[in-house]
Amino acid sequence: MDYTFLNKLLSKNFTRFFPKTINRKLFRKYNIFFVPTNLNTLPNSFYPIATNLKKQNDLISKYKKNKKLINQTTKKKLDKFLFNYFGKSNFSFFDIGGENIDLYLHLSKKLNIRNYYMYNFKSLIVLFKKLKKIFEFKGFFPIENVSSIKKIDFAYFGSCIQYFKNYKIFLKSIIRKKPKYIFFSGTSFFHDKLIKDYIVVKQTNYLPNTIYLFFFNLNNFIKFMNLNGYKLVFFETNRTAKVNYKNFSHLLKKTEYLDVLFIKKGKNI
Repeated sequence: MDYTFLNKLLSKNFTRFFPKTINRKLFRKYNIFFVPTNLNTLPNSFYPIATNLKKQNDLISKYKKNKKLINQTTKKKLDKFLFNYFGKSNFSFFDIGGENIDLYLHLSKKLNIRNYYMYNFKSLIVLFKKLKKIFEFKGFFPIENVSSIKKIDFAYFGSCIQYFKNYKIFLKSIIRKKPKYIFFSGTSFFHDKLIKDYIVVKQTNYLPNTIYLFFFNLNNFIKFMNLNGYKLVFFETNRTAKVNYKNFSHLLKKTEYLDVLFIKKGKNI
C-alpha cells in the first residue's frame, strides 16, 4: 500500500479539528501510530493529562483491595525485571514520566525500594505531592528538578524520553547522579546508518491531540550513552504494543519499538 496520501493528510495541522469518530475510524482501518514530518526540532506540544486527584484516589482504593497493578507499564512485569537486578537489596528508583500512583504502591510492595522518585509535568507533581501528604507515603518523592535527588540506582523512562525536546540535556542531568542502570522502555528506534540522531514525527493515535516526538537513531543513541559513561546491556522488542511502521518504509529501512538497558561503565550487572 502507498501511504503517501495518508502521511500528508495526517501530518497537517487541521487534524486537531477532526471529530473523534473520524480519528478512530482512520486508526482502526490503517493502524497508523505516527507519520513523518519535515521538522528538525520538536514544536511545543504536550502529551494529554488524563488524570486528577479523584482518579488517583480510586487507584489507591483499588490497589488496596486487589493488591494488583491496575495500569500496566510499558515494561511487562516490571517488578520481576527489577528483582533480577537488585534481588532483595534496597535501591532508589527514579520514575520519569510516571503518572499513576499504583506503580509506586506495587513496586514498593514487591521490592526493597529505599526512595521512589517521580518526575513529570508540574501539575502532576503538585497532584502527587498532595497524595503523599494525605496518605503519608513513605520514601515517595515527587520532584520538579533532578538536582534535588541525592542518589539514583535505577532510572526508568516509561516510553517518554522521545517527548523531551532537549533530551540530551535532560539525560546528562540524570547521568550526573551516576545511576547504575538507565532503562528506556517502549521507544521507537531506527537502525539506518543516517547521520541524523533522530527524526521528528507526529503521533496520530491520540488525535485530535497534536503530539510530536522523536524516533531515535539507535546507533547514535548508543554512542551518546557510551560517550557519557554508559554501555549497552541489551535492546529487545517491546511487546506491550504492536506498533505499525509500514508508512515509514520509504524513509527508514527498519524501525522498531524497543526496550533498551544501559549500565554505568565499571559496574557489574
